[in-house]
Amino acid sequence: MKRNNYSRYFRVFHNDTNVTEISTNDFRCVNLQQANFKHIIYSPHKPLFYGYLTQAKAMEMAKAGALAHINALIAMGKDGELALYEYRFHHYQDLTVNLIEANILEIEDEAIDKQLERDHLTIQPS
Repeated sequence: MKRNNYSRYFRVFHNDTNVTEISTNDFRCVNLQQANFKHIIYSPHKPLFYGYLTQAKAMEMAKAGALAHINALIAMGKDGELALYEYRFHHYQDLTVNLIEANILEIEDEAIDKQLERDHLTIQPS
């Protein structure tokens, strides 16, 4: 297996459920069209996106951020009802299929297996 000599991180935009893999050796312009900016209220005190070292951690934090945003919309009451329906409509696939705990654990297990393979470690059955 060829070892890559680049670093990467996983980007999650604020209040979004999409996880994007970003290479730090990729010097092309960032495509900000991927994020759904309808739900992002930019503030200089909040970053536009967050970066995580592992895909599993990025998925966990995307799920936590989405649930926090949904709870904030619910707390708004009648004023946030339409925005809540729209948010759930746009992120339904991620919230009900991609970001469930079983998928996050599966990705985490795959990452651990790849790391063990990379380090040439084998686990002997007992």
